[in-house]
Amino acid sequence: MRVTLSGAGTAQRMGRGHRAVSRVADVVVEAWADGREECLAEVVQALVESCARAGDAVPDACVMFALAEETDEALLTAVLDEVIRQIEANGRVTVDVSVDERTGATRGQVEVRLATVPVEAVERVATAPAALAVHGVRFGCEDGVWRARLHLAL
Repeated sequence: MRVTLSGAGTAQRMGRGHRAVSRVADVVVEAWADGREECLAEVVQALVESCARAGDAVPDACVMFALAEETDEALLTAVLDEVIRQIEANGRVTVDVSVDERTGATRGQVEVRLATVPVEAVERVATAPAALAVHGVRFGCEDGVWRARLHLAL
């Protein structure tokens, strides 16, 4: 079992962070942040860190897409699906992510930007999920802090 942590302390003492616990058949990912978009970014970082170490890899490509999912859990699942698709289909690993809520005519949509590097530019530390098989998804605001928790099958 391998645990990847970002930040120090607990969710109550910090603005944002994440952890991933790799087990034989799955990865348990948890993240927390003051806002929904920041929590989404933390989940992506936890997923990537569970299977790769980017080190000083500098992004050389960017993938942008917009989503308008019905629920926060569906939004989280859609973002992670794209991160995994980038690894599988394009051989690209996300090393930075930004998520922004759109306003105006596109209100209700979220714009996601994944900064990526070739898979060869990172150190693989575990098997990446081959497809998005998620269960136990929880994503929402509790006591003023956005929290996410899910299990990803390997």
